[in-house]
Amino acid sequence: MPVFARNMVAASQPLATQTGLEILRKGGNATDAAIAVAITLTVVECTNNGIGGDAFAIIWDNKSEKLYGLNVSGKSPKSCSFGYFIKEYKRMPFIG
Repeated sequence: MPVFARNMVAASQPLATQTGLEILRKGGNATDAAIAVAITLTVVECTNNGIGGDAFAIIWDNKSEKLYGLNVSGKSPKSCSFGYFIKEYKRMPFIG
């Protein structure tokens, strides 16, 4: 059965869902709630989640009226520091 809601949070663990809903109640947006859920899952469901995991999202920005796709997956090279990427890339590459 389909569910229709103005604000909804879904997670594999009830405490994580509750955390996301609380963020929305306090005025946070969907991105804030998703981050809170991910952080909570790292603690309450640590065998399946962890800091530095993959992330996939489609995000609508009301201010710019643009839709963004986010694919943060795969391993990052151990030998490359944050400084390396800032120096090497002026903007996010589209491939690779």
